[in-house]
Amino acid sequence: MNTHEQQLWKKFYDSLAPEVQRDLKKYLFLYDWYLDEPNPDARETILGEMKVFEEKYNLEVTHGNKNNQPAGA
Repeated sequence: MNTHEQQLWKKFYDSLAPEVQRDLKKYLFLYDWYLDEPNPDARETILGEMKVFEEKYNLEVTHGNKNNQPAGA
């Protein structure tokens, strides 16, 4: 990220409610863990934990699976 992007991210992040900031930190931690986890069973467990946040905040994600992306994405 360049300096401008970092400033925009910080401004956005700081504008979020404290609970949302905590959830975002947890979600990003889980996502990083998911990307590094070689065990398929553990990856499924991590995805399940991520799904809780995705449903809470009505997020639509594919976790890198391009076959699940909507047309034009």
